[in-house]
Amino acid sequence: MAGQSSKKPNADFNLKAISPSIGARTATSHVGITSATDLVETTLFLYVRIVRAEDLPGIRGPNTCDPYVEVKVGGLKMTTTCFSRNSNPEWNQVFALEKARIQEPTLEILVKDKIPRFGEILGRLSFAISEIPTRVPTDSSLASQWYWLEDQKGISLGKLMLSNWIGTQADEAFPEARHLESAIVNTYNVLNTRSQIYLSPRIWCLRINLIQAQDLVDEDRVGDSPIFVQATLGSLTSRSKLVNNNKGNPKWNEEMFFAVLEPFDQQLFFSVEQGTMNNHRSIGKCKVPVKNADKRLDGASPAAKWYNLERPNITEVENNARAISRLNMRLSLDGGYHIFDEDPCFSSDLNPTVRRLWRSSVGIFELGILNASGLPAMKIGSRTDAYCVAKYGPKWVRTRTVIDNLNPKWNEQYTWDVYDPCTSITIAVFDNGYLHEVQGDHRGIDARIGKVRINLSEMITNRIYTYSFPLAELQPSGLKKMGEIQLAFRFCCPDMANLLKIYLIPKLPRLHFSNPLSRTQLSGLRKQTIMLLSSRMSKTEPAWRREVVSYMLDSNESLWSMRRGRADFDRIKAVMSGFVALHAQYDKICQWKNPTSSLIVCLIIFVLILEPQILLPGILFCLMLDIILQYPKRPGLLSHVDLQLSHVNAASVDELEEEFDPVPSKFEDRIIRYRYDRLRIILGRLAAEMGKLATRIEKLQSFLTWQDPTATFLFMILCLIGGIVTLFIPFQLVISICVLYLLRHPRFRSPIPALFENWVSRMPSKLDSMI
Repeated sequence: MAGQSSKKPNADFNLKAISPSIGARTATSHVGITSATDLVETTLFLYVRIVRAEDLPGIRGPNTCDPYVEVKVGGLKMTTTCFSRNSNPEWNQVFALEKARIQEPTLEILVKDKIPRFGEILGRLSFAISEIPTRVPTDSSLASQWYWLEDQKGISLGKLMLSNWIGTQADEAFPEARHLESAIVNTYNVLNTRSQIYLSPRIWCLRINLIQAQDLVDEDRVGDSPIFVQATLGSLTSRSKLVNNNKGNPKWNEEMFFAVLEPFDQQLFFSVEQGTMNNHRSIGKCKVPVKNADKRLDGASPAAKWYNLERPNITEVENNARAISRLNMRLSLDGGYHIFDEDPCFSSDLNPTVRRLWRSSVGIFELGILNASGLPAMKIGSRTDAYCVAKYGPKWVRTRTVIDNLNPKWNEQYTWDVYDPCTSITIAVFDNGYLHEVQGDHRGIDARIGKVRINLSEMITNRIYTYSFPLAELQPSGLKKMGEIQLAFRFCCPDMANLLKIYLIPKLPRLHFSNPLSRTQLSGLRKQTIMLLSSRMSKTEPAWRREVVSYMLDSNESLWSMRRGRADFDRIKAVMSGFVALHAQYDKICQWKNPTSSLIVCLIIFVLILEPQILLPGILFCLMLDIILQYPKRPGLLSHVDLQLSHVNAASVDELEEEFDPVPSKFEDRIIRYRYDRLRIILGRLAAEMGKLATRIEKLQSFLTWQDPTATFLFMILCLIGGIVTLFIPFQLVISICVLYLLRHPRFRSPIPALFENWVSRMPSKLDSMI
């Protein structure tokens, strides 16, 4: 029913502190990485590396057998690739098995023939697991050795080179190892179960400054129909505005933008079209390799160039015999911008495209992905094949897939360089839907289970955090808990002075202020980037699925939502409550409801009139005192999903269906759908502006609430210094300097934001707790 409220979830969505058995110390005296398993529980694995074999017997002599190797521990077994007609095969494959799962005392290695002739088993080896050596990650890799193979009668038949050892998940063989518990997976899909690290390609902004065309010829003599230019790059298309024909010499002076990924191996196609946007025909075409565009790092305009246009539907000889039509443009690859692929509110990277413009690293973020619990069954038979994905900056990591387990344990650790502390890392859990497909069949999808974000600015540097995060997924039927994920992480910073300096410089690269792009242009570039990244990363090996990239990057555009609208309104009301309370106190003082308070206020006002010098120091000292009083109330946990703030429990089923209704709407009536979609888009923009206002005020409030401990401490120090300085500088001089600074001539203004503006933009807000 439309007005029916969704049922309040009974699940516990609170963030919980945990105490896992990790190797890192809880003290904060050390800085940096201590070991590759510092933030995870050390897990022992039995590794077996099968290298190659020699002189395997065949029914008709050499190279007449189809050999493969079977690694067997109790009921668990896995096989290598099978070679056809080869007595000297080379496999070089690694197998791994968690030692805690080993129940048998013996490891068996069987060399078999796929088509048995003398017998299926060509030879065998056995090792006592208790006698297999143990190596730690600091040791060099274990050398492989030759072993003689014996048949069932004890006769030596060829030899096999292998090595086996007991190691941890920090072993260099771990990412490439095939785990014995994944034996049910097709050999073709084993690669989908391994740990992998991916890097996003660099993203450039291709700027097209369309100037004018010259000597356009109308073969069909349509008349003075308007002209526009259509630019196509791969699957992306952009159109210019319609302009007058101007006797075949139209002028635009318009810019178009494309997101481009390295390497620049694409062609940019231009087509000059005559007619309307719905009914037009081409009167000239040209193509330009993207790599020919000028690369630039600042806002300087490249030189304009003329490009000859070829007329369609005529031969090359006829085209050369006629007057040449030309198109005048400026093409540039701007590497000084940061092209967002994530939601700008939760960005993990703010560096420009060109690496030599990057800031120096301020520290390292270490993440230990421990385990998950209570995951829902995502497949028939109450099965879930879960893996975890983490993204920060251009680096994506993917844990191994734990087969058929609702409580998977990964215990994998990863690190990232941090260039700005006011960024977020995204961690998500997926169900692997590509494990049992046959080669070339891609009907499955990686179903999303849940996602969490960690804001680095809320963390105390060099401190280890161990939390169990609830995986909350908002669905049309309401909020659902999809289990929990346990993480251990820390932000290591060797130089606090370098970290504090970051708060005073702009978040975005300099080119965003000296030659800014509009919000619409940035939004369009982000949509193109998500599309390009999804396409490019789907061609990696193993492939990043499009649904994974889309979910990690929050590709769905935020439209109107009653739930978010109410939440943003309540945020504004909360931040304005202080002004309302101040007005109420002012009214009580004016009404003399408390004569003592009114007399004290009058006395303070007269003192300030007589001694205005103490006004600014008094304000600064009061702010510092308020910060000190707020210290015991500082947040004990990092920000996470806030159900009350997000209005999830109060949202009705009808409102949630509206929130998940795509554009265009699924309603049948076309007119109603058109008006409804237009209304949703407008209200979505209005709600976004309301949210930005609330976010701005919350960022200012966070200076006093210890939400970002580093920034609050620095603000308190500045209040103390400012109070002491203004105590001795005449009040009139301070006010005069401030007025002159605010009203300074534009010649003395810089496009770079002021220091305090940069600082405010980096502060946390309640937006971090919104779903």
